[in-house]
Amino acid sequence: MFYIIYGNDSYRCHQALNDIRAGLGNPDMVAVNTTVLDGRKLTNRALTDVCSVVPFMAASRLVIVEGLLRRFQQGDRQVRANGGGEEAGQALKEWQNIPEYIKEMPQTTVLVIFDADLDPKAVNHLLKSLASSADQVFQLNEIRGKELAAWTRDYTHKNGGRISTAAVSLLADYIAGDLWSLSSELDKLMTYCEGREISDSDVREISSFAREENIFALVDAVLEGRIKDAQLMLHRMLRYGTAPQQILTMIDRQLAIILRVKELSQGTQQEIRETLGLHPRYPLEKTLRQARTFTVPRLRKAFHALLDTDVAIKTGKYEDDLALDLLIIDLCKH
Repeated sequence: MFYIIYGNDSYRCHQALNDIRAGLGNPDMVAVNTTVLDGRKLTNRALTDVCSVVPFMAASRLVIVEGLLRRFQQGDRQVRANGGGEEAGQALKEWQNIPEYIKEMPQTTVLVIFDADLDPKAVNHLLKSLASSADQVFQLNEIRGKELAAWTRDYTHKNGGRISTAAVSLLADYIAGDLWSLSSELDKLMTYCEGREISDSDVREISSFAREENIFALVDAVLEGRIKDAQLMLHRMLRYGTAPQQILTMIDRQLAIILRVKELSQGTQQEIRETLGLHPRYPLEKTLRQARTFTVPRLRKAFHALLDTDVAIKTGKYEDDLALDLLIIDLCKH
């Protein structure tokens, strides 16, 4: 059997792969007879050698090739960095012969070409060559809108929970189509609600993404010198259970990212995101706007103020809430 699983929805791509694994029988024996290959460096000779090996005390052997499709994706910056031109063209020709091998591959071998990091809009000549030979092709790209809302409700119901329409919409605003994060947030919310319906208020109170959104709003208020708004946001976060030290850490992290973004201001958003290792759902556009407003001297003063506040809290000079209030006032005035 030959499968291709690709797209930019990592969660559903891995789910499809797990479904294939589950269909091969005893999990322990499947694990023994599974080989994962790095497609970025793999030769087709090495692949055919592995695929030709018979399974050990099992009906099937699972061979997973990761990253091969991205290797031949047009416009990929990493692909260009690893070389191109005639060398890439020759490698593509060699891989385009794989469908001929598939016809002769042992029936006990289950081959999966897996790539959960593909731009759905990019041209991929290898994918075009291999797709017609696959027993099944899973194209799983990020879902949005009604499809995302349906997935959220379905996941919640399958795990014994209930969720309101308002909560579904709010989670979509915070997280969009990142199903890894969304499933994690839903698990936390279901545990917190203990059987009752998840409301939008629960999402605002519990979701880590809501806290991140609050930090952006807090930093915006500080930038614009809106002391009352900044203090209101601060006390709302404290009331919803965010620890003072966590608030300090979150502000420090955001200011550090702003500083790094200023240093990388000549790069594209994608290059900045990759250089800083930011999550795809991290609101980089907001940080770029904040970076244009914050000057380097002001950032230095802010870092000194954060350090002074941390010391004041740890030494008992001020109570947590008072120390944070004084910090916000100080940051707003700079």
